[in-house]
Parts: sequence; structure tokens; C-alpha cells
Amino acid sequence: MTRAQGSVLVLFGLLLLLLWLAPEVPLLGFAAVLLALALRAGGEPLARRTGLPDWAAVLVVSLLVMVALGLAAWAAAGPLAEQATQLAQSLPKSLEALRGRVAGTGWGDWLLHQARPGQLLGSGGAENAAAAAAMAAGSTLGGLGNLVLVVLLALYLAVQPQGYLTGLRSLFDPRLDARVTATLEEAGQTLRGWLMGQAFAMVVAGGLTYLGLWAIGVPLAGLLATITGLLNFIPVLGPVIAGVPAVLLAMTEDPMLGLWVVGLIVAVQTVEGNFLTPMVQSRTADLPPALLLIVQVLTGALFGLLGVALAAPLSALGLVVVRKAYVEGWLEREPPPA
Repeated sequence: MTRAQGSVLVLFGLLLLLLWLAPEVPLLGFAAVLLALALRAGGEPLARRTGLPDWAAVLVVSLLVMVALGLAAWAAAGPLAEQATQLAQSLPKSLEALRGRVAGTGWGDWLLHQARPGQLLGSGGAENAAAAAAMAAGSTLGGLGNLVLVVLLALYLAVQPQGYLTGLRSLFDPRLDARVTATLEEAGQTLRGWLMGQAFAMVVAGGLTYLGLWAIGVPLAGLLATITGLLNFIPVLGPVIAGVPAVLLAMTEDPMLGLWVVGLIVAVQTVEGNFLTPMVQSRTADLPPALLLIVQVLTGALFGLLGVALAAPLSALGLVVVRKAYVEGWLEREPPPA
């Protein structure tokens, strides 16, 4: 084993140790890197057009993004909050109506027996409910703290990335400088391509879902489409999760309407996943669906919801690192033709 290969193994071992001791830390750091790449993607064109320094352009873009998000939240808060209240009131009724429809059938009775409300709450009743509420409140506060941490880290990384990249390169053997630099550049391009494709997918999926739900007469189309757009950040699993409340609400109105909603979700994901998003991502982040689903299950089991949310960009990054560091670096295979 050469010293260069040993340096890679040492760093890989340190990463595994960090994942074992504090799994959220590297995941939050990776989320900050994604946000920093998105800010740089907006800041660099602005710097070229206006002559501003990169750091100033990134700060301007960050300020514009915060203002835009604030205005959008202010404009949509009223209607979405009202629809969210209606959704919270309608979902229990939808579940009860669905329970009444399937009760009395063989498979329906078996399913209801496996998912009895008492089993979900346990024997504690009110005590368990209070404990669940306290846990939810703690998780919300922790999530807000993590969000602030990710935003601050992203701003530091986006404003002055070269210092951090130089420090990262210095951890490897000097003979690996060229390969490490090439790997970092390709990884950045891949993650940018993935972010562009997912942002496009979120907008398209949300817009098409709203138009489809409105056309077939499903209530709360605006809120359901917003949920679909946001959860579309998580490929494969996100749209499935987002479709559950829409199907339940539609089945409350009419079982046939629920089938129409299922068909709409499949159609939107087929158009978006097979035609539109690949055109945007091109060859920068072409992830095999089977590999992506396996990584989502694995990261979800190891790291929970945060792991599922970051599984796709982690897969894209992992493919680049494995190819550059292992296939081309360790095994010394020639890269395939472009």
C-alpha cells in the first residue's frame, strides 16, 4: 500500500467514525454544501454580469432569496394555513370513511386488525399522547436549530469556498492533488446538475399536480400540490408519500375519484421523471432508480428522515467518488469514453 492510498483510507476511516459517533453532523454539513452550491450557482452569473466580487454577489443572491421566500410565505400563508386546517380536519374523516368501506371484506378486516388505533397508541392513552406531543415539540425546535446551522454554514462555504477546498486537499498525499482537484470539480458539477434537475422537478410536479387535481375536482388542490412539490425533492419515495393524503381525500368524495388521483400521480411522475428532469440534468447526475431506492432504504434505516431526504445527492456524490477514487485511482482503470 502506498502512502497516497493510506491517506485515503485514514480519511475514510475518520469519516466512518464520525458517522458512528455523531451521524447528524456530516449529514447537516452535506446539506450545507448543497445549499452553498445553490447560492454559488446564482451568485457566479451575477458576479460576471455586474463585476461584483464573488462573495458580494453570493450575499446579494442570498438576500434576494430570503426576501422572495418571505414575500411568498406572506402571500400564501393565509390560503395555505386555511387549507392545512381543513386538511387536518378532513383526513380523520377520510380515514374513517375508508375504514367503513373496507370493513366487512376479508382483506379489509385483516388490514384493520393489523392497524388497530389502540395498537398505535398503546395502553397509555392520554399519557402516550402527551409524551408524543412533547416529543414532536422537541423535534420541531431541534429541526429549527439545525436549519439555522445549515444556513449559516452554507453562507460561510458559499462566500469563501476556496479556503475550505484548499484545506480539504491538504489532507491528502501531495501526489493526489491533481486527482483530488478533478474529483472535487466533478462532484460540484454533478451536485449542481442534480439540484437544477430537482428544482425543476419540484416546480413541474407541483404545477401539474395542481392543474390535475383542480380539473378532476379534488378539494384542497393548492395545499396538496404544494406538498407534492416540496416532497418531490426526495425522488421515488417523496411523490408516493405526497400522494397519500390526496388519494384519501378523493376517496372520501368518490372511490372512482381516488383512482383518478392515482392515475394523475403516476402520469405526472412518468412525464417528469422520464422526460423533463433527464433533459435538465443531462448526464451530470443520472442515478439508476434501483440504486437510488436501495440507498434511500439504507440511509433511512441508519439516519432517519434526514438520511432519506439526502439519499439522492449522496448517491450522486458517491458515484463520482467511487469512480474517481476507487475505479480510476485504486484499480487504475481507464475512464470510459465520454
